[in-house]
Amino acid sequence: MVLKIITSIYDLRYEDGRGGMRYKSFPLLAQTIQNIIFDEYEYVIYTDKHTYDTFSLGDVFNQQNVVIKIEELDSEYYLNTINPIRETKFNEGEIYDRIYCVKNYIEVILNKIKFLLSESEENKNVVWLDAGLFGTSCHDGWRDYMNVLAHSKLFLDKINEKIDEYGFISLRGESIQINYELRDRMNAIYNTDFKLIPGALFGGNKENIQKVLSDYLNIFDLYLKTYSGLISEQEVLAILTHRNNTKFFNFGDWNDFQRGILEIMDKLDTEKYILEKCYE
Repeated sequence: MVLKIITSIYDLRYEDGRGGMRYKSFPLLAQTIQNIIFDEYEYVIYTDKHTYDTFSLGDVFNQQNVVIKIEELDSEYYLNTINPIRETKFNEGEIYDRIYCVKNYIEVILNKIKFLLSESEENKNVVWLDAGLFGTSCHDGWRDYMNVLAHSKLFLDKINEKIDEYGFISLRGESIQINYELRDRMNAIYNTDFKLIPGALFGGNKENIQKVLSDYLNIFDLYLKTYSGLISEQEVLAILTHRNNTKFFNFGDWNDFQRGILEIMDKLDTEKYILEKCYE
């Protein structure tokens, strides 16, 4: 099956109260996608005109099999529904959680699901990959190793194989700490003790993408209307995948992120795997 990789690159900034600096540097944002462009696959990168012009994305990704799509932020839904809550929470002291302190962050991460739905098509496997997949995850002892191992055609070959086999795949953090209040609220709504989905790698064939992801905005809206608060794509994906058949590639906490990637690549040796030290 043909594999299509979807991602986005947006230049986001913290609220002025955090100094107005960029959320992530451009090299970190684009690192993985720049290294995994191969002729056999299709790529779609979503961005806005500001980011496109600022970082010359047309020159950076000047390959025939890469399509750059302009999707401006500040949608009506964001401005009228999400941002008033975000600004209120930020002014009340939520200055460290990215969904409140980084402008448009919640819009960008929810759009992951929207873009995957819109890009799904017959006879293609479609996967979301964060453009800076390993920038802030993996144990320090593994990060450089994973940058070499997974910035490879083998990584994409294995993703394609796993989607062919299972229909829909996702990473899942088994031990990621979840705020107790958020956990209790999600349990009250959905009656499930969910595990977080990092939102960095998930996808499938058209039938399963539509089946698993189509209800995403209702999940987000129900929490927003019930608690006047926001959740990220991680919580939304946790509920969506919990309710459907998904093949999970599990890891522990964020510093164990490499475990899920190694399993996807059929390189996880549980007898040799040590969190602090990579193996050949």
